[in-house]
Amino acid sequence: MQFDIPLLQEIMDNATGSGEECGLQLAIYDHGQQVASLVSGFADKARTIPVTEKTLFPIYSCGKGVMTAGFHMLVEQQKIRYSDRIADYWPEYGCNGKEDTLVWHALTHRAAVNALPQLDTQDDMADWDLMVNKIAQAIPGNTPGEVCAYHGITYAWLIGELATRASGIFFKDFLRQEIFEVLDIEKEFYFGTDEEAESRLVEEDDTEKANALQMMSREKLRRGFIPSANGVATANALAKIYAAITFGLDGKPMLAPETIDNATIVRRHWSNPLSSSWAKFGLGWALPYAPESSAVFGHGGALGGEGFADRERGIAVAFVKNHVTPTHPVHPVRDKLAEAMGMKVRHW
Repeated sequence: MQFDIPLLQEIMDNATGSGEECGLQLAIYDHGQQVASLVSGFADKARTIPVTEKTLFPIYSCGKGVMTAGFHMLVEQQKIRYSDRIADYWPEYGCNGKEDTLVWHALTHRAAVNALPQLDTQDDMADWDLMVNKIAQAIPGNTPGEVCAYHGITYAWLIGELATRASGIFFKDFLRQEIFEVLDIEKEFYFGTDEEAESRLVEEDDTEKANALQMMSREKLRRGFIPSANGVATANALAKIYAAITFGLDGKPMLAPETIDNATIVRRHWSNPLSSSWAKFGLGWALPYAPESSAVFGHGGALGGEGFADRERGIAVAFVKNHVTPTHPVHPVRDKLAEAMGMKVRHW
C-alpha cells in the first residue's frame, strides 16, 4: 500500500515546530514489511534533546494490546480456555461474588473489578503479590459478565496473574520470551524499565498544565510490572508486534487468523449496548469502529499513543508522543496523520 511519507513527516514536523507537540514517532508496516519509521521533535520539555528511532516513550494503555496478544498465544498453546472460570486457574479469586467469573469476562472488561483497590501509597502498585491478593479478594462492583466497565489499571493483575497461573511462567517473562526476544525488540519495549532504558526515556511535556500523568514520575512504578499502564516502547516495536501477530514478518503470523477473527467480534451484554464511548471491546482488543467493522483492532493510551492493525489494508501502525494534551482523547496531530493515511480518526 502506498503512503505519502513526506506528507506524514511534514504533519509531524509542523506539530512539533509550532509547539503543539513536543516529540513524536510513527511506524508503519505493510504486510509485515516496515515502510515508515518517522521521528520529529524533542525528548525533553525544554526541547533540547532530539527524538531518535531508539527513543523510548510511555505508552500507558497501549500495553494492554500487547498483553492481549500474549494471552491469545496461551490459548493457542492450550494452556487456558476463554470459557473456563477464572477460579479454575486462580482459586483464591473465586470469592465475594466472583466465583463464576469467566476468562472471557476479564478480557472484555466485564469482570466488574475495574476499581483500583485501597492502597497505602501509589507505589503499592509495583508490588505484584500484594496487588494480586487485593484483586483476588475484591468485591465486584456489579454482576460479573454484564456491564462493560474499563479495567484501566486492574487489567494488569487480572489478566497477568491469570496468565501466570495458567502457564506456570510469570507473565512478564512469558511476554519477553515469546514476543520481545522473538522479534528482537527487547531493547525497545519494556514492562518495567532499568537504568539504561531510562537514559532513553522521554520526559513528559506538561507545559500546558494539563492533568499530568504520574506513572513515569515514580521510580518504583516505572520499574515494576504494571503492564496495563507502565509500558515504554518505541513506535517501531509496538507496530512490529501488531505486524507480527497479524501478518507475520516472514509470511507466518504469530497468531492464527481464526484466533484474531474470534477476538475481534465486539462483545457487549444486552443490557449494556454500544454507545459513543470508545470502549468497544472484543477479547481484549479495542475495536475503534465497532460495530461498523472489526478489521481494525488495537489499543490507545493515555498520552495519545496508539498501536493497531488493519487487516483489510494489511497494515500495522504505531504512534507515540510525549506532550500531555488537554483535549485527550482528541489529538489533532494523530487525526491529521490518520486522514493522510486514508483512515477514519480514532479517539481512544
